[in-house]
Amino acid sequence: MKNLLLFSLICIILSLCVFSASGDEPDAGKEMMVLAEPVSEEITDYNAGTIDLGTGWNFVSIPRRLAKESNTAAIFTGLDSAGHSIWTYNQKDGGWRDLTAEDRILPLEGYWVYSTGPFTVPLSFSDDPLQVPPVKDMIAGWNMFGFTGNTPASARDSMLSIRNTWTEVIGWDQASQRFETTIVNGGSNEQADTRILMPTRSYWVYVTESCTLASIGA
Repeated sequence: MKNLLLFSLICIILSLCVFSASGDEPDAGKEMMVLAEPVSEEITDYNAGTIDLGTGWNFVSIPRRLAKESNTAAIFTGLDSAGHSIWTYNQKDGGWRDLTAEDRILPLEGYWVYSTGPFTVPLSFSDDPLQVPPVKDMIAGWNMFGFTGNTPASARDSMLSIRNTWTEVIGWDQASQRFETTIVNGGSNEQADTRILMPTRSYWVYVTESCTLASIGA
C-alpha cells in the first residue's frame, strides 16, 4: 500500500514538472493568478503635434491647418538659427521670401529652417470642423510643396490631384544635408513613384503646366 501511495505521489510530481516545462494551458476549472499588463499612459492628441528639427538645414511643413492663435512663424520662437532667416518659395507669387514672426504658416507650403541643434517645434491644429481642405496653385516649372496629413504616403498617391502634370519630386535628406534621389512619375527602381513621402517634410516638384495640388488627410 505504501509503495502504491509513493508511486502515485511521484506521478503527480512528474505531471506538474511536465506541465511547467511545456507551457500547456491549464485546465479551465483551475484558478490562476494573472498579472495584468501595465496600462500605457501615452495619450494621442489629435489637435497637437510637433516638427522635429535636426542640426543644419531642415525642409519642413505642417500636416494641416494650425489654430488661429498659433499659426504664424512665431511657433519657431526659441530656435537658434545662427542668424539664418526662415525661407519659403512660391513660384506663382514671385519666388523666394523670408518670413517675419507675423507671417502665417500654411499647409502645402514648404519652409527652409536652419537650426544649430535638435529642436522641437510644437504645433496646435485647428479644430474647426467646417474648414475647407487646403489647395496650392502651381505654375509650370519647379514648385515647392509641403506634405499634408499625419500618415506617410507614396509620391503617386500624394500627387494624385496633379497626376497628369507632375514629372519629378525631390526631397531633402536632413541628416546628410543633401538632396535625395529624384522620384519620377511612373518611374521604377530607386526612382519609383511608390517611394514614400513623409509628414512634416517638404519637397520640390516639377510640373509641366499650371495645376492645383490638393491636400491629403488635412
